Amino acid sequence: MPELPEVETIKRGLDKYLVGHTILDVDARLPRIFSGDSKKIVGGKIIEIRRFGKGLLIDLDNKYSIAVHVKMTGQLLYKEGKETEGTKGAVLRKVDIRSLPDIYTHVVFKLDNDATLFYRDMRQFGWVKIIETKDAQEMPFFKSLGPEPLKDLTLEKFKGIISKNKTAIKPLLMDQAKIAGIGNIYANDALYVAGIDPRRSSMSLSKSEQRKLFKAIEQVLKKGIEVGGASEWSYVDALGGAGQYQNFFQVYNKKGKPCKNCGTIIEKIILGGRGTFFCPTCQK
Repeated sequence: MPELPEVETIKRGLDKYLVGHTILDVDARLPRIFSGDSKKIVGGKIIEIRRFGKGLLIDLDNKYSIAVHVKMTGQLLYKEGKETEGTKGAVLRKVDIRSLPDIYTHVVFKLDNDATLFYRDMRQFGWVKIIETKDAQEMPFFKSLGPEPLKDLTLEKFKGIISKNKTAIKPLLMDQAKIAGIGNIYANDALYVAGIDPRRSSMSLSKSEQRKLFKAIEQVLKKGIEVGGASEWSYVDALGGAGQYQNFFQVYNKKGKPCKNCGTIIEKIILGGRGTFFCPTCQK
């Protein structure tokens, strides 16, 4: 599932290409993932893209917003009407936006200047909702989010969250109500960087370990943003391009490979229902 760096990369792409366009028409092809009155946004000009954890808000000048959660396989893809930067290299991209819409395209936003925004989702777990901008942050999904790294999660807030929970540290990092934006990839890598066993009780971390983990979370998320996220599965940026963080995995998805620090073979267990990778020597 796309995590904070991936959704931030999508946001930045939409900031660049989508802001300023006016919505001319909406074709919701799969009603169960689309809710709200599409007529409310027709004629609206896109003025801002906001991200909250793994969710996005596309704000319009008519006081309506498009709320989007891409979940596991959702994609927001921008296509221009003429051959520009957005289309010239499309054949080399993970998704050829010139071929859209296709069978996995479930919502089509027709824009001015012959441009288009597609919502594409192979597994159909994501959602698109039309809502008044004033009510957007009160949606249950957005309202339930905890503080976010690189934004409003301070070290002191992080320490308070860690010290009050008995659960294993890795599932805690992925609990969006506690900390927004961290998913399986970056939780694995942050714990490896900090040298902390993912099975440890959160409350067992010393103050020094709390600081190390806080810094490690910021480190791996910043790297993920820098390289455009991880395209391990279906994630792509707003133009269909792949991210590169999969080339920088610290421990995630490295079962059976030697630890780059000590040479011990990386192990994989299931923790909190998710694949968990760690070095039994380096992570204590």
